[in-house]
Amino acid sequence: MLGTVTKAGKVLDLFTATSPEWGVREVADRLQIPKSSAHALLATLSDIGLVRRLAEGRYRLGWRIVELNRTLIDSTDLLTAARPQLGYLADQLRATVQVAALREDAVIVLDKVVGAGISDFSASAVGRAVPIHCSALGKVLLAQLDVCRVDTIVERHGLEKRTARTITSSSRFRAELEAVRLRGCGYDIEESTGRQCCVAAPVRDAVGDVYAAISITLPLHPFRRNPEMVRRAVQRAAAGVSKSSCPVVQRHVGGAS
Repeated sequence: MLGTVTKAGKVLDLFTATSPEWGVREVADRLQIPKSSAHALLATLSDIGLVRRLAEGRYRLGWRIVELNRTLIDSTDLLTAARPQLGYLADQLRATVQVAALREDAVIVLDKVVGAGISDFSASAVGRAVPIHCSALGKVLLAQLDVCRVDTIVERHGLEKRTARTITSSSRFRAELEAVRLRGCGYDIEESTGRQCCVAAPVRDAVGDVYAAISITLPLHPFRRNPEMVRRAVQRAAAGVSKSSCPVVQRHVGGAS
C-alpha cells in the first residue's frame, strides 16, 4: 500500500504549469513503470478526483485539489493568523508581502498580498517555488537547517548567478546563513531580481523552531529610503504571526525590536 501511495505521489508531481497534461504511455515512460501500472494509478487518482480524464484519454489535475487547497487554507493556523498582518503590511508599505515554507528542498509560497493601489512587481506566485539560495525567504528557511542538509541542498540546486549581486560561493553562502541566524532576518538586495529588494523573518512554532517565513518585497529606491523600518516591520509581523498561530513561542536571539 505504501509503495502505491508513493507512486501515486510521483504521478501527481509530473503535472506542472509547463506540462499540465499527461497520457498513460508518457507517465509509464517517465516513471519507468509498466503501462498497466500507469493506467491503474491514473484511473485510481481519477476515481478520487485528484486527476480528471479528458475525452482523448489524457489526464489533467482534478478539481478535488481545489477543494483540498481551500480546506488547507481554512484549517491552517499559520495562514489564517498571517492573512490580516500580510494585508496590513502590504498596504502600509505599498509592498508585496508573502509567507512561505520549506517543502523538502524547495521554498513554496503559501500566500501573497499586494498592497492596495500598486502593481505586483514580484514574479512569485502562490504554490510556486522561489529561488532557495538568493531569496530572503530561502535564506531564512535554510538558516534553521543543519549544515549537512544545507550542503546537500546547495549541491543539488547549485548557486546559480541570477544577478551581479547573487552569492555564488559556498563559503560566502554559509557565512550569509550564519548572519541570518544572528540578526533574525534575511536580505535579498538585488540578488534574485535587479532593482528589487526583499527582507524576510522567521515564523516559529510553539517550541521556537522555524517552520515558515514572512517577507516584504519593495522596489530598490523605496527600500533604500528606510531599510531599518522595513526590517523592523517584517520582524514584528513574523513575531505576531508566531504568537497568533502558536501562543507559547519563546523569545529568540535576533527577534523583533
